[in-house]
Amino acid sequence: MKPELHEVAAPGPATPPAPSPLLTRVRAVMDTLDLDCRCRGKLDAALERFEALENRRQLRGLILDARHQAERIGALLELVGELDTVSTDETDLSVFQEIALLFEDIRAAATRGAEDMVRAGGLDLRGSQAA
Repeated sequence: MKPELHEVAAPGPATPPAPSPLLTRVRAVMDTLDLDCRCRGKLDAALERFEALENRRQLRGLILDARHQAERIGALLELVGELDTVSTDETDLSVFQEIALLFEDIRAAATRGAEDMVRAGGLDLRGSQAA
């Protein structure tokens, strides 16, 4: 039996990632200041470096969480291995509910890991060279 592959919805190149709400608020405050051109350029560059660092921090967190979900799935798969011991004459029918719940937990972990990776793919890391 071949595994079935599903496409994961990912932001396309036409959809730029949304700017950080915090950075948007900071820029709004900074725009009200009367700064000379040289100072304004330095401030903008500093804010871009800050945003790149923040995006890298978010990326690290998303990767760590996705790794945690993968480890969780591995542990749950070991527990699902109990299915090999179940036969057609099983008298304790609660075992089927327990195994069903394990599969639900696997689905939840896989969904969260996929969401982490989609969010990671949507981060703007272009300014990271300045960081």
